[in-house]
Amino acid sequence: MAIVDKKRQVFAKLSAITALSKVTKDKFNSSIQSINNELNSTDFLVDFTVALVGAKALRDYVVDSITNRLPEIELAIKDGLKRELKELVSCSVNPSIPTWFQHGGTGVELKIPNIDFYDIMRTDPTSVAGSLVYTDVPSGVASKDFNTYLYYTIQTPTTATRWGMGTDILESTFFESTVATPTSPSRNNIIKYTTSPGYSNKTLPEFNNDFIDTLSLFGNPFSLDSPKVISLIMEELFGSLSSASGIGKSKKQIQKELEVKEVLNCIINSEDNNITDNFFTFDNPTLAKIDRETNNRQNGIRELKTCDNLAVQITLETVSNEIAAILTTTTKAEETKAVANALDNLATTQSNFASNSVNKPTIKTNFFIEIIRKLQMVIMTSVITPEFISLFAINHQIIYGKGSTYDGPIDFIKKNRKLVKNIAKIVLNMLLNMLLNLALLYITIRLKEKFADDQIEKAKNYVNTLLSYAGVPQSVITQLNKINTHPIPNFN
Repeated sequence: MAIVDKKRQVFAKLSAITALSKVTKDKFNSSIQSINNELNSTDFLVDFTVALVGAKALRDYVVDSITNRLPEIELAIKDGLKRELKELVSCSVNPSIPTWFQHGGTGVELKIPNIDFYDIMRTDPTSVAGSLVYTDVPSGVASKDFNTYLYYTIQTPTTATRWGMGTDILESTFFESTVATPTSPSRNNIIKYTTSPGYSNKTLPEFNNDFIDTLSLFGNPFSLDSPKVISLIMEELFGSLSSASGIGKSKKQIQKELEVKEVLNCIINSEDNNITDNFFTFDNPTLAKIDRETNNRQNGIRELKTCDNLAVQITLETVSNEIAAILTTTTKAEETKAVANALDNLATTQSNFASNSVNKPTIKTNFFIEIIRKLQMVIMTSVITPEFISLFAINHQIIYGKGSTYDGPIDFIKKNRKLVKNIAKIVLNMLLNMLLNLALLYITIRLKEKFADDQIEKAKNYVNTLLSYAGVPQSVITQLNKINTHPIPNFN
C-alpha cells in the first residue's frame, strides 16, 4: 500500500473513532495537502492532530509550548551540541586548545557576515526592533545575552572584551578597518576570538561545554523566553522585523535568509541522514518561490493559501505592543495568561483581513496551525545565530586548520550538514512527541465514550501502527507508551 493510501486510511479510522464517540463530529477528507504527498510526516501529524482536537485545544497547546516547554527543548539541543562537538574533536584533533587560540595568540578571526547570517548586528538594541531581538540590553558588554554582548563589542573597535557567566571563557576584539603592518595583516569588519587567560590550560571539550552552558537560545537565560519566541514567530510568518523601517533589510539580504531557510527545510524534512549536495542547490520553481516570498517579506505580508492567497500583515508595532504586556509579568501564571492574550490578539489581527465574517474563524485557527508548522524552523533559526555560529566557526578552524573558512551560510551548513541534521532531529522529535501526546490524549477521551480501558489500549496500538505507515519516525512513536493522560492546561 502506498504512503498516500496509508495516510488516507489513518484519517478514515479517525473518522470512525469520531463517529463512535458522543462528541461533535469533525470533518475529515482526502483533500488535505499532507495526505496527498509521499513524505513530510510532520505536516501530516499536524493535520491529523488539528482534525482530532479542534481549534481551542490547538491554541492551548501553542500557549503551553511557548510558556512551559522551551527550557527542556533548549536543554536537549545543548546536550546534542556537546555530543556532536565532542565527537568531532575526538575524531579529528588533539583535545588540547591550540597555542594560537589561547589568550595572547593570533586567535580565530572571522568576518562578521560569516557569523551573523541574519544581519542581527545591524539592529540597534535600543530601538523598538532591537527590543525584540536582544535581551539584557542595559548591561552592554556585561550582558548575559551573547548577541547583545557581541553588538556592544563591535561598537568599541580594537578594545578587547570578555564573555562568560561568572568565569570569563572567551575574549573578543573587533577590527573595523586596519592597515597591514609587517607583523599584522589588514582587517576589515573582523572579530577576533581567543580564550580568556583562565582557559588557556583547559581542553577543547571543556571549553566547548562551558561555552555552550553560558548560551541561551532565546537571549538572557534569566529573562522570559516567550517574548523572544513570539517575536521570532512573527518574523517567520510575516517578516514583521525584516519589513520594519528601523531595520530596512535589503531584498538581497532577505533572499539570502530565505535561501538558508529553504536548505534547512529540506534537511528537516529529509526522511534519512543522506544529505547530498543536491540539498544546497535550487531549481527554477524553488527560486521563483523564494523570489515571491522575498517580495512579500520585504513588504511585511503573508499570503494565506487557505483563503485564495489573502494578503495579511502584522506590523512590528503591533507585535511590540503585545510583547510589552508579557514583559511586565512576574509569575508563570501571569506570563501564561499574557501569552494567551497576546496570541489571541495577534490571531484576531490576522483574521480581521478577511472580507467576510464567515472566513474569520478559519483564518484565526490558521494562525495557530502555522505557528506549530513553523516552530521547528523558529528554534533552528535561534541556533543559526552569532552565539552558536561563533562556537562552530572556532571549532571549524581548530579541526580543519587555522584560517579555514566557508563561503557564507549555505556553505557553512553544507560543511556541517551532519551536525545540522542531528540538531534538527532533536528538535523534530521533541515537538512530535509533544504533538503526539496531545493527539493520543484526545483519542483516549473519544474512545472512553465508547470502549472499556483494555479496548482503549488496543486502539492506541492500532493508531501507532497507522502512524508508522504514515512515516512518523519509530523513535517518536515509542514515546506513545509514556503518554500523560492528564488534560492539557486550559488557558482561558
